[in-house]
Amino acid sequence: MDIHYTWIGPPASNRDQDVSGAQRLATLGASKGAKVYFWCLDAHVASYQQDFAAYKNVTVRGVQSFLSTASGIAYRWYYWYQESDDWAVAAMKDIVTWGLQPGTPASYRAFIKDAWSLFLMYTWGGYVLDAGIAPSGDLFNLPTPTAFKAPSLTRDDAIAIRRFQFSRIDGWESQGDVTLSNGVVDAVCAEMQYADPDDGDVELSPQLEVWMLASPRYSKGAWAALKQYCLVWKWMQKNHALVSDRAPNVFRYLIAGCVYNGLTRTQNNTIQPPHGSLWYCNPSGSDVVVSDLSLRKTYHGTSAR
Repeated sequence: MDIHYTWIGPPASNRDQDVSGAQRLATLGASKGAKVYFWCLDAHVASYQQDFAAYKNVTVRGVQSFLSTASGIAYRWYYWYQESDDWAVAAMKDIVTWGLQPGTPASYRAFIKDAWSLFLMYTWGGYVLDAGIAPSGDLFNLPTPTAFKAPSLTRDDAIAIRRFQFSRIDGWESQGDVTLSNGVVDAVCAEMQYADPDDGDVELSPQLEVWMLASPRYSKGAWAALKQYCLVWKWMQKNHALVSDRAPNVFRYLIAGCVYNGLTRTQNNTIQPPHGSLWYCNPSGSDVVVSDLSLRKTYHGTSAR
């Protein structure tokens, strides 16, 4: 089983924020054949390789170098993507390159991580875990995912989600629907400079979380989530709207909407309620336990910087 951690930024002073969870999971997962990939910026690969030198089932990879390889003929011959992947790879390159420019706020690196997580889910598959996730005991259980999945803090349908289309955006990117929390659609579209969004239909959802995702490679759910994220980012980039006082909230809402879109997709691309693709969690103080997987998420109140 492939398990991915990502940290976008230099190594943290508090190692519980970046490597401790991955180290503990790698230790307990060694006997199960778990393969852990720790993704970071190319500039920090050597440093993180030292952190994981004693963990033979951990591979440290650089985000930028992987994206460069993903465009090459040899890589594409071996890992042939099944959707319009050239656009996705190009969009992901733009997101990473722009996000690391000197004029881009450091806080945007958290949004690079979100986009990268969706990219990994589609192109690689397995599990993507935020730093701060570790086994909750001496064992953990990560079955091979058969669908795009995410955690939920509640079981009740209480959040209104609108499903609609960006009908006035040209190109293949406009094909298919997007989903966002109904209360923020107008604000997100205004920040995108996309006036008068379509009404669409409202669905109800539990409270989703996005700090852990799972998917088989090339799932329709992972593709729908990745496509929506890249579409909104690229449209905002085109309209020079990526940096503003309100833009960070746009991306926080966006990742949740993208994940919901993915959760409601079947492999034949029909729409289904999300409940069958959720792990229900038990909040406990600053932690959340995913009992079915024996994993614990600790909120450190910070993002990679």
